[in-house]
Amino acid sequence: MPPLLVLAPIEPCATGNGLAMRVASFVGAAASTYDVRVAVVRVAGALPSCPAQVSAPVIVVPFPDRAEVRTNFAQLLNDPAWRQLLADADPMPLPATLASPALAPEVIRAAGVQPGTPVHVVRSYLAPLGLAVAEALSSPWTSLDLDDDDEGLATAQGDAALASSFHRLVELFAPRFSAVCLASADEAVVVGRRHELRTIALPNAFDLPAETYRRTEESATLLFVGNLAYGPNVEAAVLLVEQVLPGLQVRAGRPVKVMLVGSYPPGGPIDHLASNPSVTLTGYVDDLSPYYAEAGAVVAPFISGSGTRIKLLEAFAHQVPVVTTPIGAAGLSVRHTEHLLLAESTESLIEATAAVLEDPDHSRAMTDAALAYVSLHHSTTVVTEQVLRFLEAAAEAGGVS
Repeated sequence: MPPLLVLAPIEPCATGNGLAMRVASFVGAAASTYDVRVAVVRVAGALPSCPAQVSAPVIVVPFPDRAEVRTNFAQLLNDPAWRQLLADADPMPLPATLASPALAPEVIRAAGVQPGTPVHVVRSYLAPLGLAVAEALSSPWTSLDLDDDDEGLATAQGDAALASSFHRLVELFAPRFSAVCLASADEAVVVGRRHELRTIALPNAFDLPAETYRRTEESATLLFVGNLAYGPNVEAAVLLVEQVLPGLQVRAGRPVKVMLVGSYPPGGPIDHLASNPSVTLTGYVDDLSPYYAEAGAVVAPFISGSGTRIKLLEAFAHQVPVVTTPIGAAGLSVRHTEHLLLAESTESLIEATAAVLEDPDHSRAMTDAALAYVSLHHSTTVVTEQVLRFLEAAAEAGGVS
């Protein structure tokens, strides 16, 4: 099979982290046609563990000593084109600075790939490094998965400087790739128009779990699953515990509990939520099925975010009713009351969650529709076909500029 190098900021994994799950899905799809190697530059952190292995070698690229980086960077700046490109991109977002294009020789050495290997890059902040790797390999073509609209998220969060840095990054580097994709169809359109760039939507994938547990429909446990070190997830979890939960406990007239599942840093805002006796923090877990089985609803009150929420697809696949905000459901072709309940204010989130817990018949109808939606639009079979078409289009476009 032809070779393909995937450059990612986190190890691929089938559970526990949305970005890791997206990388795993892509690698699994590409490996059906390509001899894939995954080079990981850990600027998005490291997973505590990952029991689900992907069907490709995964190499974590070691950071070389500073002297080697300085030497590599000086050599890069000897090229007038790179010197101008990096000057125009300055200042870059922190992850792009950490994953400097000066690391390209180390990536190639660690991955053990040969000249002529095409390169697929995950996330905008790895684009400069990915481009340097592709040039060094004389890659016949490249592809870039922006995943999210980072500029849009930074703008929504009021960080104009960060939004500007991501704008420059995408403006300067994305057009140099043979093909560009994002997780959300809406964001693919927005980013494409903003940069006069041809983009496509490559959806997240999630299959039905191999083993499920019979869910207790009368449960009053609210579940939130995600990387609890990620800002939008932290915001949502805090809102759920501090605003939605107290109101729901009054409304329900029975004990209501919240279970937060996912990695979180000690001493942070998530850690502090454990002082609430109605809250359970599990940390990272290998198997989520028992937690979905225990949940009466998945409640995801996102205030900010971008891309598509792969954890909602996971909830759909486990047939747990979902309450979220329009931001939480952005990028998914789902409808209020048919697949899930949407709410924006704290009061409407309380009302929607109460409705899910109090009306099991409607909740069951929504979970049936949501399961059908995942099967039709986000199954591995469906997404694999789209991944292979995307890579075929990149190969046909060719060129690294």
